[in-house]
Amino acid sequence: MILIADSGSTKCDWILADKKGEQLLASQTEGINPMALSDKAIISIIQNNKDLDPYKTLVTQIHFYGAGCGTKSADQKMKLILENVFENAYHISIKEDVIAAIHATTAAPGVICILGTGSNCCYFDGSNIIQKIPSLGYVLSDEGSGNYIGKELLRGYYHKQMPAHIANVFEKDFTTDMNQVFQQLYHNQNPNKYLASFARFAFKHRNDPYIEQLLSHTIATFINTYLTHYHEELQQTPVHFVGSIAYYSQDIINKQLKEKGYRASTFVRKPIDRLVKYIAGQNIQA
Repeated sequence: MILIADSGSTKCDWILADKKGEQLLASQTEGINPMALSDKAIISIIQNNKDLDPYKTLVTQIHFYGAGCGTKSADQKMKLILENVFENAYHISIKEDVIAAIHATTAAPGVICILGTGSNCCYFDGSNIIQKIPSLGYVLSDEGSGNYIGKELLRGYYHKQMPAHIANVFEKDFTTDMNQVFQQLYHNQNPNKYLASFARFAFKHRNDPYIEQLLSHTIATFINTYLTHYHEELQQTPVHFVGSIAYYSQDIINKQLKEKGYRASTFVRKPIDRLVKYIAGQNIQA
């Protein structure tokens, strides 16, 4: 059996499939980011997924795509954890989330963008990944992401920039006590997940001009920070978007891209289903 996982910092989608790509089980857990979570925390998340319990000894291949992967230390950490949990897995592949985004959108050259809890961007030439601007994570960067939206909402609220009618609703939906907010930001194991939790509020209240402007600013910041560095590539190839923030911002993204002469080809909210097809295809070819 083949186990495929696609993880951001907020959630991880799991699919168990046979070698032909027939889905046997779909499940979801908390997000697994090896850069943000301890070994113990990651093992706990996997072990608590009771859906997988009956199949753990039957899994022979694991393909794990995740935020925080892509470095030797993070990949080795995830591989050792998965080897420990799935003792009969003879093939374990660990790849960063941007590769999942490529496999889920295109086999041809194109610019690939991730806008979920975090953000990322690269150019795929059909064989190789070229990343002109590195992803610096939620502390220094992550423009356009869910946690970027969370920061903007919190700043707007505490700096008294948020209109009173929106602030009143915000207070009903979230705890705004400063001590509790700081506890989440500075003592929580996963503060980027906490920040991203505010994004749903923004999309729920898109009919308000203040929120619409905030989302437009968020997308513009991502485009200006990342996509403008791929101007030459975008003259010849399309841009693909993966992640819930991108998916629910399609109209804003399309409008801003059109203004710059670019075109979006694909919006994928959850890459996992397409990853199953991709990996099944690789197995058939092998």
